Amino acid sequence: MFSMIYPVDDKQPLLNEEIIIKNQLGGGGGSLEERCSSITFEDILPYTHAHFDIVVDDDWDSAEVKARAWINGTSVDLLREKLDSYLEELYPSGGDGWISTDEKSAVEAVASECIEYAMTRIGLRESTPHRGGVGLDWKNATWQDNGVIIEEWNLVPSNHADIRDCTTIGSSNDCVEVPVFPNSERDCDTLIEASEGIDECRLELWMNATMVIPSMDEGEEFTMVFNASNMTNAVLDFTFPISPDLRLDMWEECEGRDLEFEPSTQEDAPLRGTCIGDGSSSYIFENTEEEGVKFILMPHRSTDLWPSGEDLFIDFTTAPIPINNPPSWSENAPLNGSWFPSLESGQIIWADWNSISSWFIDEKPISQLEINCNSESSANIQQLSDKSFSGNINFGQDIQIQCESVDDLGQSSGIRTWNLGVPISLVTSSENLLNPHPIDVQINENWPDLILEYTFTQSQNINTENIESLTISSDETILISSSGMIPGPVDLWIGINGNEIFPTEKIFSLGITKESSPPMISITEYGWEVDIWQAQGQFSDPDGEDVQFSLSVNGLSAGSISVSGNSWSTPMINFGLWDEGEHEVKIIGCDTSSKCNEVLLTVNNTHLFESDLLEPVDTVDDSETGLLPGFSMILTLMSLTIGLIYSTRRD
Repeated sequence: MFSMIYPVDDKQPLLNEEIIIKNQLGGGGGSLEERCSSITFEDILPYTHAHFDIVVDDDWDSAEVKARAWINGTSVDLLREKLDSYLEELYPSGGDGWISTDEKSAVEAVASECIEYAMTRIGLRESTPHRGGVGLDWKNATWQDNGVIIEEWNLVPSNHADIRDCTTIGSSNDCVEVPVFPNSERDCDTLIEASEGIDECRLELWMNATMVIPSMDEGEEFTMVFNASNMTNAVLDFTFPISPDLRLDMWEECEGRDLEFEPSTQEDAPLRGTCIGDGSSSYIFENTEEEGVKFILMPHRSTDLWPSGEDLFIDFTTAPIPINNPPSWSENAPLNGSWFPSLESGQIIWADWNSISSWFIDEKPISQLEINCNSESSANIQQLSDKSFSGNINFGQDIQIQCESVDDLGQSSGIRTWNLGVPISLVTSSENLLNPHPIDVQINENWPDLILEYTFTQSQNINTENIESLTISSDETILISSSGMIPGPVDLWIGINGNEIFPTEKIFSLGITKESSPPMISITEYGWEVDIWQAQGQFSDPDGEDVQFSLSVNGLSAGSISVSGNSWSTPMINFGLWDEGEHEVKIIGCDTSSKCNEVLLTVNNTHLFESDLLEPVDTVDDSETGLLPGFSMILTLMSLTIGLIYSTRRD
């Protein structure tokens, strides 16, 4: 059997191309395993160009990997600097700006161990082709413990212009070292003339390793996944066990995964055959009697696109090539005569690729089907670069379109006719949020009955518990609860569905604002203790906002109000230090929206300045009465006048 598939584009990497160094060996951050387990070979030893030979063993349990990488230009300076920084934790000479021959073995050992913990970028699973799902993680191929060996050439160039004997105490007798950054002429080999144009400072790396494959038995039907994110100028030669009938069934570039987000369930895995690639990565597949099964992969995903990643899915099978049947409509596809509602007018997207890709069934990738949608009107129906469809849609101007999919043999799924239009128009009579709040809904009379769902929101996350709904067929004013809204802009979420109506939703900004209400402040207790006066009370804010307090006496700041829960209290005020008379105590509470309320108290401290009057003491002659002397005292009662307590609202 002979089978060969060639790539669309064969790119030749440039050996002098500069690269961007991201995560790699460096000080801090926990153990070596913790630092290395979430990065790759390219992060640890960023190269300019690399070639990997991966030979899968006959039992499919493992693969022998041999790699050679070149690091050129100033990229090698940055790598030497990073390695020197890491060696600071291991060697007295580390971190001194020089790399020595004594440090070479440590560099190789640490790099080898780090790669053992690193991600291989490769996943293989034997099963009916799929793209993952809940509970499945494609990162299942790992490096074997103690199975990685890294060697290098030219880490310490022997003819470097600035080479010197090692200066660190305890260095070996034959130890020499070179600076991590060469001189301006980049003279790393004095035996080579600069005119020859050779990169004298370049570094070459070799790796021998064993990769463990846990989920393969027969190799008759399996999917290989490769994470091509941030990877360019590499060639990977895979050799699979001899299998004359093995063929490549499907190749997909799935782009756009957010590399800064690690999903916990994998439930957002793409549907097989629906990924849209840009063709930047390519491959060659060969299955010949002479060479066996070869798969050559050339991934390409620039670091400039970070954090947008790329995953390559390659399905292999020994099953016969299926008959190329016409594409067909899936059960997810809108029925003939369905309505596509738009909740805005103009040139808008009425169907995105996530929806469209689920409408068809075919042996080949859905992304390779030609999907045609046309209209006799001037609606400007067109398919965009991301395979979504747009059109010029306006209220009261419904459009009828015909859609079909066509495969590479010109076979059609058959035509379905749909209606596009704007079914409703919304108006509010008040820009200040009421409860309930009225929204006037104008209905496009050409449309069938609609199920209208609605709720107010102040974020992109809709609380489904607050959604209300009704079936509507004519103009109507709906009253929507605004409970739970806080001061600020308030948007309206609308969802539309119904019988043979393609569901849609939108958040409308109608200029509605929730005004803030000032906090409510009450006094529960006040009084004197000798010459000390204090008051306390409670407060609440109708909008649930935080409240800040201030205190003044006769317009002068008089300390801070203490707050605990929904209670407030003044400090203890010594009115004996104030002038005699009446004093105005003002307590102001303001919420986050700067809405304020205040309470005023008039405190009279006159009693603190009144003297006690004593009656004269009569002296009794105890020689006549035989009684002890008696004393009497007249006390003057003190009075306290507290002025009228009242509350005023301040905006």
